[in-house]
Amino acid sequence: METWSHDGKLYEVTSGYSHPDDAWQYELVGLTGPPGAGPYLSVSIPDATPDGPFTPRPTGHVVVHADGGTVPWVVLEKLLRLLDSSGDLVDEHRDLSPTATALPLTLTIWSHHDQRFQVSHFHDGDADSWIYELYEVDPANTGNNYIDARVPDERSESGPFVPMSAEHVTLTMHGRSTFPWPVFRRFLDAIRAAGDIVGSTGEPGQRRQPSR
Repeated sequence: METWSHDGKLYEVTSGYSHPDDAWQYELVGLTGPPGAGPYLSVSIPDATPDGPFTPRPTGHVVVHADGGTVPWVVLEKLLRLLDSSGDLVDEHRDLSPTATALPLTLTIWSHHDQRFQVSHFHDGDADSWIYELYEVDPANTGNNYIDARVPDERSESGPFVPMSAEHVTLTMHGRSTFPWPVFRRFLDAIRAAGDIVGSTGEPGQRRQPSR
């Protein structure tokens, strides 16, 4: 168990074996604020050999559970580094080509086996931010369940969008969502590929004119 601190808030990170799920789980939980306020984010890695030593199944079987609350991007990145260094993400094939990570200014549909996911991004003038949204296209689910990444605009006046540093970027989980790891990871890779995640030292990112 580890406790991370960012901007005056505490986050607890745990990892351990869940026998009911036959999976190794990494969990990120917010400790600041009322109980149950979140954020809550978990990564479940199924065990290929439940009756023996833990053997992670390929990442195509890994799932992410997002259950409300907001995670700072820098905390999310730290969780990703922990997962990458764990050795539990096996046979991960990330396509970082422009075709795979490009997000045109229209709704984009990604498919994963028999699931479909919609990705959108737009400038929110009221929030002075560029927003990225991801949710599953499932007619049977009428809930408002999705995640969004919010990149604040360095300039509040009209003009080209200039992203603030990663210290100000957040990932918010609305309702309860479950994503295959390859889809979740691709979503984060697409945001980085857009040039909107810049370092805290203020190096320039990609600049765009807000959509009208």
